[in-house]
Amino acid sequence: MYTSTAEDFAGFLSARRVIVGPISSLSAMYFVYGFYVLLFGTCIHMMCRRPQASETAPNNRLYFSLTVALFTFSTLYVASHTVNLIRSTIISFNTVKTGDYREIINFTHHDAGKTVNYSLESLLPVFLNIAADYMLIHRCYLIWGSKKRVAVPFIVASVLINASGLAGSILVTMGVRDSSIESNFALYVTGQGVRGVTDICNAIVNSIITLLTAGRIWWIHRQVRAHGIHSTDSLLDSVTRIILESGIIYPAFTIANMIMANSVTLAQATFNFYPLAIMSAGIAPTLIMVRAKLGKNVESLQHEVSSIRFMSRPAPREGTMTRLQTQLQSTGSLSITVATIQGESPERGSLQKEATSIV
Repeated sequence: MYTSTAEDFAGFLSARRVIVGPISSLSAMYFVYGFYVLLFGTCIHMMCRRPQASETAPNNRLYFSLTVALFTFSTLYVASHTVNLIRSTIISFNTVKTGDYREIINFTHHDAGKTVNYSLESLLPVFLNIAADYMLIHRCYLIWGSKKRVAVPFIVASVLINASGLAGSILVTMGVRDSSIESNFALYVTGQGVRGVTDICNAIVNSIITLLTAGRIWWIHRQVRAHGIHSTDSLLDSVTRIILESGIIYPAFTIANMIMANSVTLAQATFNFYPLAIMSAGIAPTLIMVRAKLGKNVESLQHEVSSIRFMSRPAPREGTMTRLQTQLQSTGSLSITVATIQGESPERGSLQKEATSIV
């Protein structure tokens, strides 16, 4: 019995899996999480201390709640993943040391603590993705002039993807309760398949969202730079700004995780990229919020583009102003302001306003 068990676990009880893998994975995860903690603290401090304009207050409150939710979900995931990884490492080390496989068999087949941790690790990424999708879609919607035809397809796709991801996570959770039962193992395999398809669709949709956002950011900066504003920006500054403001970090990390997961077997892996991809769902929107509070985001330039468009319009002709004056003077018994053109030099081109009361 123990001979066959030793052969089954041989690839998972190597020094690479028991020592190198956990150390490298936890080190990278906590390095990124430490950066996330600093970023989140900076974001909360700036959102609480800096005054909010009345017209942007509802959006700020919404983004504040979503930012806190993203950090909370990420923290719970980091804690759950740490506990599960440390427990599995200790059990694997004891198995190698003593040669007794009963503890690791019990852990892999029907351990209550492992089931709880695995359930959290399966469900929390779905909630993280929901919050991140909401923020990124809403930002894309605003940058594109609040056009519903931009937001609606992404909202529908996000709902379908996250619903399938939630279903896959539930199937995986049901399957890991006791993997020694064949039906439970079948549920686990099915759930993993659903999650795999969900991850692919999620990467595609988020890539499209961020590319649309990045394209719009590039267009706005191009319009502003064409009129001599911020013309000293280098190519590197422009690329960095687009990367940080579009949230492209999230789909980039997701795609990198999928490439790594499908190019290296579980027994050969020495580094788990998945926690970094999960935390990128919270880091990308939070980074956008920090830049917004610093006044370095693209929204701070949109009013300049509007001003450029307004100033570039041709001045109204004299006949047009005369007709406008006639129409305004015949609009009833209200007190109105009539703009009349005085005989001033064409270089100044100024308009003098004369108040006319109509009884």
